[in-house]
Amino acid sequence: MANGRNVPRKIIVHHTADASLAPQFEKVNAYHRAKWNLKSVTGSFVGYHWFIERDGSVYQARAEEEEGAHCLGHNRGSIGIGLAGDFSVDLPTASQRLSMVKIIDQAVKIWQIHPAAIFPHRAFRPTSCYGLRLSDRWARQEYDAYLHATLSHLLTILKAVLEQLLNYVSRKA
Repeated sequence: MANGRNVPRKIIVHHTADASLAPQFEKVNAYHRAKWNLKSVTGSFVGYHWFIERDGSVYQARAEEEEGAHCLGHNRGSIGIGLAGDFSVDLPTASQRLSMVKIIDQAVKIWQIHPAAIFPHRAFRPTSCYGLRLSDRWARQEYDAYLHATLSHLLTILKAVLEQLLNYVSRKA
């Protein structure tokens, strides 16, 4: 692994390709330790920066400023997000999707990553990762839907506040 600060410009999403319903973080940690033995500043050997279990639990396996170990040739300049599951068989859970879009939203804001720079692992390597049941645009579309829902919610709140303000002003007039 090269020394220096990682400056992410893209997000690469992965799956474990493991259909087990049991938690997988420790399993992935042991596998990545045996395969690469690249210990993170967090103490983890997991190559992804973020790992999301089926129940939506999130583990930060690497600091985002630290080069990842998740996509050969693209570990520097990216944030890797790994999701537990085999998405050639199943689909991510609602909890996983919500955790994923929150991580993406944070990364987009902090690192100024354009939403068009959200990719599946297979965009860069000959693999089916993040699973054949998901389109190449799946993670990006999930993020777009999250933004739309958040904006709609904020507009509803703003509308209610403005209506209350208008009612207050009209009563005072």
